[in-house]
Amino acid sequence: MIVTNIKELKKKCEPVISQDEVESIVKKLEETFTTLKGYGLAANQIGIDKQLAIVRMDKCILSLINPIIVFKENKYKFTGENCFSFPGLFIDTDRYEYVVVESGLGGDRRRFSFHGLEAAVIQHEIDHLMGITIRDRKHRSRK
Repeated sequence: MIVTNIKELKKKCEPVISQDEVESIVKKLEETFTTLKGYGLAANQIGIDKQLAIVRMDKCILSLINPIIVFKENKYKFTGENCFSFPGLFIDTDRYEYVVVESGLGGDRRRFSFHGLEAAVIQHEIDHLMGITIRDRKHRSRK
């Protein structure tokens, strides 16, 4: 069941601290994700307030563990972003075209770079873990 309560979605998630915790949460995320058509799912969207999300890439599913964006470039308007937690809502958001993300447990962290749609999806899922929704990223026209 996907969390739609805005109060729950606005809470910042706690860091994941063990590999056992990672495996347990990833299993639950993947079980939920198999029934959904989309690109990513954050743990808090299934009621687990931990900093872990999964993202469907070209031919695999990537787990983001305690992820942080360490570099971003080229802000733009992403058109029609949607979210499992807000069914039927499509919002133009502000995203970056290119991001570098660090992910992992303790000292075992890796860096990944993403561009285009993958970068937008990664930002969306990391936002969830920080208690930020697409409503908070709504594109504001500059006059």
